Amino acid sequence: MKQVFSAACFLALVSAPFTAVLRGEINFTPTIDRYMSEGAEYENASFKDGQRKVSIAVPRTWTCRGDASRLQFTPPNDAFAEAVIQSVPSKGVIRFDETIVQSLGQQVLASVPSGSQNVTLVSQQENPVILNGNLSYEFVVSYQTLGKTFLRSVVVVACPDEQLVFRLTAPKSVFDNLNRSFRQSIYTWHWTEPEPARTAIAQK
Repeated sequence: MKQVFSAACFLALVSAPFTAVLRGEINFTPTIDRYMSEGAEYENASFKDGQRKVSIAVPRTWTCRGDASRLQFTPPNDAFAEAVIQSVPSKGVIRFDETIVQSLGQQVLASVPSGSQNVTLVSQQENPVILNGNLSYEFVVSYQTLGKTFLRSVVVVACPDEQLVFRLTAPKSVFDNLNRSFRQSIYTWHWTEPEPARTAIAQK
């Protein structure tokens, strides 16, 4: 039953990219840290996951913005492309068994914009990324809308208390390059645990 609930919440996330439909513990409102390396400027985004801190590298030259429910990366010079990170609370780790994979795949197909044509599941892959030992599954779908062919990658990472959903949507002509940049960013996802509280030493 828990897995069915998780799958339903996952559908709510991937099918409503511009609205906050469900909030987990992560508050994606970012603090942006800029730094220079070998003459180029880079950015890291950091935000809160309960008591923990999360940091992730922003793909170079991309812009970043976020709020309590989602973090959005936008590449330059392409108004039709975006990457979004969201989370959904989960009681226990979902298992990517055949039933769950089939259900999630169908939901990714159903998540494309209304009226899209030639909707096809292009590929699916187990564990494209592993974050802190948490396993993942990726679905890539193709569809046509607005006179263009789009590809959408959805990576679901199954964590003990939440599912992370990393989604990239882009025209087919630029998808591979953008997906490569976004994937490199996902690899940098890092949790920092809170420092243990210090106990005062009683003075004798």
